[in-house]
Amino acid sequence: MGRSCAFKRSCSIFFGCLLFLFHSPIFGIEKVTLHLKWFHQFQFAGYYAALEKGYYKDLGLDVEIIESTIGIKGIHDKVIRSTGQYGVGSNELIKERYAGKPVVVLAVIFQHSPSVLFFKKTSNIQSIHDLVGKKVMLTPHMDEIVAYLKKEGINLHDLQLLEHRFNPNDLIQGAVDAYSGYATTQTYDFKKAKFQYVAYSPRVAGIDFYGDNFFTSEDEVQKHPERVKAFREASLRGWQYAMGHQAEIVDLIYEKYSKRNTKERLLFEAEQMTPLIQPVLVEMGYMNPGRWKHINEVYSELGMLPRNINLKGFVYDPNPPANYDFIYYSFGILVFSFAVVWLVQWRRLNKQYSENLKKQVEVRTEELKHSNEYLQVLNQSLLNTLKELTEAQDRLLASEKLAVLGQLAAGMAHELNTPLGAIVSSNQSLSDFLKNKINNIMDTIVGFNKEDSSRFNKVLEESLRNQTFLEGKMERSIKKELALKYSSFEKMDLYGKHIQLVMETGAFRLGEGLNQILESENSLRILETVASISAAYRSNQIISVASEKATHVIKALKSYLVSDKDVLNGDTMVDLVFEIETILSLYHYNLNKVNIIKNYLTDKKCKGSRDKLNQVWINLLNNALQAMAYSGTLEIKIQALDPWIKVSIIDSGIGIPDSIKEKIFDPFFTTKPDGEGMGLGLDICKKIILQMGGKIELEDVPKGACFSVWLPTFDSSASNEV
Repeated sequence: MGRSCAFKRSCSIFFGCLLFLFHSPIFGIEKVTLHLKWFHQFQFAGYYAALEKGYYKDLGLDVEIIESTIGIKGIHDKVIRSTGQYGVGSNELIKERYAGKPVVVLAVIFQHSPSVLFFKKTSNIQSIHDLVGKKVMLTPHMDEIVAYLKKEGINLHDLQLLEHRFNPNDLIQGAVDAYSGYATTQTYDFKKAKFQYVAYSPRVAGIDFYGDNFFTSEDEVQKHPERVKAFREASLRGWQYAMGHQAEIVDLIYEKYSKRNTKERLLFEAEQMTPLIQPVLVEMGYMNPGRWKHINEVYSELGMLPRNINLKGFVYDPNPPANYDFIYYSFGILVFSFAVVWLVQWRRLNKQYSENLKKQVEVRTEELKHSNEYLQVLNQSLLNTLKELTEAQDRLLASEKLAVLGQLAAGMAHELNTPLGAIVSSNQSLSDFLKNKINNIMDTIVGFNKEDSSRFNKVLEESLRNQTFLEGKMERSIKKELALKYSSFEKMDLYGKHIQLVMETGAFRLGEGLNQILESENSLRILETVASISAAYRSNQIISVASEKATHVIKALKSYLVSDKDVLNGDTMVDLVFEIETILSLYHYNLNKVNIIKNYLTDKKCKGSRDKLNQVWINLLNNALQAMAYSGTLEIKIQALDPWIKVSIIDSGIGIPDSIKEKIFDPFFTTKPDGEGMGLGLDICKKIILQMGGKIELEDVPKGACFSVWLPTFDSSASNEV
């Protein structure tokens, strides 16, 4: 007995050693290659740290890191050509995936893109819209900048596009008016040159793309899943170390990889990367499929991708769900075998006791007894299942509410960022005017003689009276007319400073009075002085309008979110017109292409819960906008039909087929693509309305869909009696 136990222990130790040896990196070093998308710099610090600290080697990987001298061009083809290849990419991966290249994004390093658009701070560009007709350098494949411009109503053909030479002196020396680049690197070059600049980020317009990520091929994921997992784990560990030991990694890059950039520049880049990577707030490598859908939608608006492409297999899951198919098959075989055995046994017993009727009845009675016990257990199991389903439904209801709040918050970013960005930009212009220009302007005005003072007052009065913004095409047309009309004045050259200032000050609207201005020897000083004062006045007007818009949005948001005690009780008077108007204000950003028709035929109040009803209006409004693809006509009609108040929301969308009209209020029924809805919206609406003693119906209309809600009218007399 003792010898048997000793033998078993020896076998266990032997097989354990074999298992250790086969899994040891010494016997399993695998060669892989990582392709960077640019020169060696701190942008790729995590991979250097993983290599030099031995994180790759600890997991059995021999990694070669190759820099690129031509950017990201060709990296995707190298990665999918064979296994063992990895690359550093960006948001362009989703386009490559749709184009048929089987790339798989493993992890995201930059939670926010560092791409920005730089302007000279002292230029005549006061906002992004002043770029029309200007010289601009755009980095290839920096699609978030193109999306930002298009969202602000600026198409590429409105700009004078120049080839990007990746030389910051192009902006510093005035060769271009705007210059795209990275906030992590180009910012250092400008500050080093003591160049005053303004940077515009696409995030102010609600375009929040990811930055750098690393990826591989589907073939690599399927054939070498453990190697992919090991490479991802070691790389993320390297990034954690690099962001926590920036100075050490800067020395490593400079001494071993490249001296192209100084240590000071590398350390500046590291500090600028921290808020973009967010290593403390966000798990390193985290990525949200919803963000990739957002990027897909932006590309769709640019015409680069269709909407709602299939992203299955594109986003890597390091912890895929366990496959229980074997257990299910084994259980099925076991049940089937048990049934066969039971059938054979039953037939044998039936034949054995067929001659004895009494014993057969006793056997059947015993079987019925067991069956009854089984039914009792089954009934209890069904009750438990029903309880679990009820709890799951409650959780789904809460999830639906959070999803609605998420949509509401996402739509507010642009509505607040746009006026606040305008206020910041205009405030900087006013500050520059008061600090650096006003003294010179006052000296200039005092130095004018009587005739020039009269000319100055005339131009200033015209400029301040009419601050109309001219589009690029109209501005160029007026310039050509002025150059032709005043060809006798040498100073009125089409590309000269005089004609540009005449356009900026609005002096071209003086008609023949412009001759008097141009006849003066001080005409240029007069126009420059008026242009500076007019720019300050325009900045003041922008701040006023933007402040009013931001105040309106914040008041609407406060009205929607804040509930008093009576509202929380759920049985109070609700002003339907006010609540619907508040929601429309919050959805203003999504209604740019929607024609709203408001038919408020009564001002009566209804009885119910304000918060729950707002959830109903938001659900119905979202469904209507999605059915119209956010473009069309939306009619909201409120009327009194005693003892009810009827609210109808009518859209001009694709309508609802007759075959599914009976199912639309069923829970979990949806016509939307997978991942875009749980099918609980209308079911929740129906339950809320029924709890308030009302009803909701789908009514027939010639085009689109009409959802009508009947709510009980609030009886003010009964309320006073109570």
